[in-house]
Amino acid sequence: MRSQLSERTASLWPGLKPAFTLIELLVIIAIIAILAGLLLPALSRGKESARGVACVNNILQIGIASSVYSLAARGEFPSFRDWLYTRPGDLTSGRLYPYLKSKPVYLCPTDKLQLASKQRPTTTPSPPGGFARLNHFRDYSYAMNCEICHATDVAAFLEPSKTLLFMEGNLATNDYTGMVGPAFVSQGLAFRHNNRGHLVMGDLHLETMNTKQYDQVQKTKRFWFPTDNTTGPGGMGFSGFSN
Repeated sequence: MRSQLSERTASLWPGLKPAFTLIELLVIIAIIAILAGLLLPALSRGKESARGVACVNNILQIGIASSVYSLAARGEFPSFRDWLYTRPGDLTSGRLYPYLKSKPVYLCPTDKLQLASKQRPTTTPSPPGGFARLNHFRDYSYAMNCEICHATDVAAFLEPSKTLLFMEGNLATNDYTGMVGPAFVSQGLAFRHNNRGHLVMGDLHLETMNTKQYDQVQKTKRFWFPTDNTTGPGGMGFSGFSN
């Protein structure tokens, strides 16, 4: 075959030698395809790692903003009812926005990609409590422990390193509550980063958990409740926690 191609090439372009035969070109294309198959997943993992780092930075900033807020609020964290919004859908109205001054901080880059791939939500009635579900995608990824609403005094936390402050929330596309809690089983931790999710605890340290780790810790009383008071809208008098 090579001699035939060479003869044809020579007849068309005298003095020009063929660089590759058809078989050689096919082999090169196959090698390129194999290399692309090996490199593209690595590039994808690299991009996700970068998004994961950005998410960690976001949630830590929100935790720090809560702490700074508490310094100006006589030692109290904002509650889950107003840390995100005081006007539904307007991040700039939230208690923490003056300390963050950035809307992108509220949204995990990986969550942003996942939301963009989903169908636009439609308007649904607001659930009890006045939390609105709007007809557009939520613009935040992080949710506050609703039990903080009942014990916002930082000094009252018995074991702040064990009590949740914020987590990446597994929330509906048009959810505008900004909260998670022991009574809302479906609204737990979102495992967006290689099957792991990020949390900030009451002492502002970062935790990264997989499904098994979260399943264990979310059954403990201290994870949700800063004090030994387990009543209130978020707790619903919930029992069955381990210590």
